Amino acid sequence: MITKYTYGNPFQTDAVVQKLEVQNGDVPYFTVVKTEEQLQFEYTLENEEKVYGLGENVRGINKRGWIYKSCCADEPNHVEDRTSLYASHNFLVLDGGKEQFGVFFDYPGIITFDVGYTHLNELKITLSEPDADVYVMTGESILDIVKQFRQLIGRSYIPPKWAFGYQQSRWGYMNEADIREVVKGHREKKIPLESIYMDIDYMERYKDFTVDDEKFPNFKDYVSKKREEGIHLIPIIDAGVKKENGYDIYEEGRKNGYFCKNEDGTDFEGGVWPGIVGFPDFLRPDVRKWFGSKYKILTDMGIDGFWNDMNEPAIFYSVKGLNKALDKAASLKGKNLDLSKFFELKDTFTGLSNSPEDYSSIYHTVDGKQVCHDQVHNIYGANMTKAAGEYFTEEFGKEKILMFSRASYV
Repeated sequence: MITKYTYGNPFQTDAVVQKLEVQNGDVPYFTVVKTEEQLQFEYTLENEEKVYGLGENVRGINKRGWIYKSCCADEPNHVEDRTSLYASHNFLVLDGGKEQFGVFFDYPGIITFDVGYTHLNELKITLSEPDADVYVMTGESILDIVKQFRQLIGRSYIPPKWAFGYQQSRWGYMNEADIREVVKGHREKKIPLESIYMDIDYMERYKDFTVDDEKFPNFKDYVSKKREEGIHLIPIIDAGVKKENGYDIYEEGRKNGYFCKNEDGTDFEGGVWPGIVGFPDFLRPDVRKWFGSKYKILTDMGIDGFWNDMNEPAIFYSVKGLNKALDKAASLKGKNLDLSKFFELKDTFTGLSNSPEDYSSIYHTVDGKQVCHDQVHNIYGANMTKAAGEYFTEEFGKEKILMFSRASYV
């Protein structure tokens, strides 16, 4: 059985496909603490009780004994002391207590799951705002609870059959010759190979939906020849669109106001692989339709699989943050930097990447209203891939296109 509880005015993530009546009162099993700033759910864990879930994350299947934060993060170091990786899947199953149950917090902002870390027998879940839909599932077994959850959120995307074969991915394949050598090596060693991933180096100066003509002189023909060899090429697409006069995709985005904004309505500008970029506001249906249509540039060349990346979004620096850091460095030029001043300067630069201050300064437009990025951070990447998926469905119907996304939400 699934029951729904609503707090405040939740942002509609479209994660849930079932229509359920909202129950009165608070979520069962938990002590609920509500304030104007946040929501907190507290639960007493029994000694042998296990906590499963949270999707793609560090440590073991039983999440007990650590703190996890649902905050899609550009985190390349997947060591066990990390609290966030690329995905945010706010679903837990508790097993071994008085009753098995599952709980899903449909909330796109930041959530902290303290799973018996601060206090061994306490599960404390803190939402950074007091607005959420919460779904509780009970059933005969863990499998039954998970099955109900899957029905709640809808059928999974199923990739094409060829995608279940061996796939090779590595940053550093620069051109036709590199890919040719990879295929040759696999064939000689009799290692099966279905597809090869193409990281940012296939692009013209890291611009989305472009191909470097020097590295791939006739890309459409090259894709066709690889398909004849049984190889699918899977190019990467990044969330940031390079700021460059004359680059049609950037020009269209700027002209039509498709990029995320600062609070004053100017375009938010951050730096990633190509330098300064605009970030499409994927929460807007018209922006998704525009960006999704650009995949046609590559599908027309025979591409039938994509890897959406850097879509947490990753931000190496913001223009505002970098200028502030450079001004600080300039003010210290010629001065004797003691221990504290040196490390203060160092921290200013190391703190540029994926800065919470930058995320808080980004704004989306939802139903004509400004929404701070903090409130919807965990669905940004999901909506980038939704843009692709909506285009593929419209253009190809039931024909399968392979889609990967680094950032994701339930």
